[in-house]
Amino acid sequence: MFAKGANLPCAKGTALVGRHCGGKFAAVALGAMVAMVSFGAEQMAVDFRPPCIIPAPLEMTYKPDNAVILDVNTRIAVRCPDADAVKWIREKCKGWFGVDMRVETAETLPAVAEGREGYVISARPGRIEIDANSLQGVRYAMYTLRQTAERQSAGGNLKGYWLPALEVKDSPQMAFRGLHLCWFPELSPTFIERQIRIAAYYKFNYVVLESWGVFRSVRHPQLAWRDAPLTPSEAGRLAALAADLGVTLVPQVNVYGHASFSRSCAGKHSTLDFNPEMQSLFEPAGGWNWCLSNPDATAVLRDFVDEVHEAFGRPPFFHIGCDEADPPSCATCRAAKPYGKLVAAHMASVCELLKSRGARAMMWHDMLLEKGDSRWKGFYAHGAAEDVRAILDALPKDVIVCDWYYGSDPGGQDRTGGTTIVNNYPTLDYFASSGFDVVTCPWRNVKGIEAQCRFAREHRLFGVLETVWHKFRGSEFAEMMTASANGAWRGGKTARSGKWTAPFAVHWRQTGWDMDVKDYSETGYNENQVTRDILDR
Repeated sequence: MFAKGANLPCAKGTALVGRHCGGKFAAVALGAMVAMVSFGAEQMAVDFRPPCIIPAPLEMTYKPDNAVILDVNTRIAVRCPDADAVKWIREKCKGWFGVDMRVETAETLPAVAEGREGYVISARPGRIEIDANSLQGVRYAMYTLRQTAERQSAGGNLKGYWLPALEVKDSPQMAFRGLHLCWFPELSPTFIERQIRIAAYYKFNYVVLESWGVFRSVRHPQLAWRDAPLTPSEAGRLAALAADLGVTLVPQVNVYGHASFSRSCAGKHSTLDFNPEMQSLFEPAGGWNWCLSNPDATAVLRDFVDEVHEAFGRPPFFHIGCDEADPPSCATCRAAKPYGKLVAAHMASVCELLKSRGARAMMWHDMLLEKGDSRWKGFYAHGAAEDVRAILDALPKDVIVCDWYYGSDPGGQDRTGGTTIVNNYPTLDYFASSGFDVVTCPWRNVKGIEAQCRFAREHRLFGVLETVWHKFRGSEFAEMMTASANGAWRGGKTARSGKWTAPFAVHWRQTGWDMDVKDYSETGYNENQVTRDILDR
């Protein structure tokens, strides 16, 4: 029933197979070369282009000459144990396609979905069947249908949507598929919501949202920039919206380094620039670290973490940062030998707090590796030798280590018993063998994204957390999003062809329709078409 396909020549009336945005598709045209679709007394020939779905399904066939019209005459049959599945499908059909479609439950369907998040679609004229074992699987089926659907070729205004008859059987290769986003003060709530929506659309199931001084704390308002947009109520709204779309928001608070809640290259400090009386909470050399020898500083941090976790609806994970910390500059912190004991005690106390709230801590890896250790040559290690062991000895084993590597595939493979095993990432191996759950965290480099996702799948790591940082606009952003969505879903099995920016622009625009975006600066994935210096010439 389902064909993965092979590389065959494209010709009408024969099997059509080619590459499609990160995976393979099979197009089967049976019978006539071009079919005729009836619209009342009118007939129209159709020849659908290859569907471009991100992430690419594992198995798919479609018929380019056979149209499924999304109107009131087409029924959707769904088998899903979740009682909300029918309602969710109806709402999305109305919002996305403008049709109040008939959605019915089915006890059984011919094809059965695999796993909790897997789904099966069978779409043919007059009937669409969706099989899934959870509401999440239903969501993913609907995201695939929306990306496949296109507007009908009729009328001066939108007449409706149609798509080629198709069969899809799909399921993720990794359970944790995360996207790490930074909310800088320069970014609007609309833009952040758009990023969350595209993450859900691309079948990520977690979004780590790092506040760069934008969480407006009720308990500790001095920790944010003035008029910060992320209020507790806004955090709750976004968490609820994300949950409806199939994404869990994971907040991040840096409890060690990056205490300024700003990029160090900016020279800004969300607290000290306006509140010099709070200097004692931070290290004197720029305030980039929290002063961990000050019990008031660690108490404030635990209280802040507690408040943020509550505002986001008590999610099952919480990211505590802890990367790129400076050496201690405070006289009291410097006198602590080893300083790592202070760091370890603080981390352990925050992790214990989160555990009491039903959450697991996540943290970056680099301060857990000794700088200069030859084992990590070419990778990222920033910890002092005397501190690393103290931290690792005290760190709870339920902490999820987020190992970031931003280069290309470092190369090298081991061949054991005739089986090729990718073994390019010694730091990932080290943390996994030390008893930690590990997520690999790529950035920017497409080959690196694909290689790390493949490694995570083959070595059965906890998952993937794609980082975006400040590269949240432009074609590089589009390529990162597409590569990481494919890699996290398919475990690195990607096959690219042509530009990715064109389909991403369509999907980004669709999320804008869902939000009713009207501001020019919020359209597209670039804020402006040209820069101010060009306009002033």
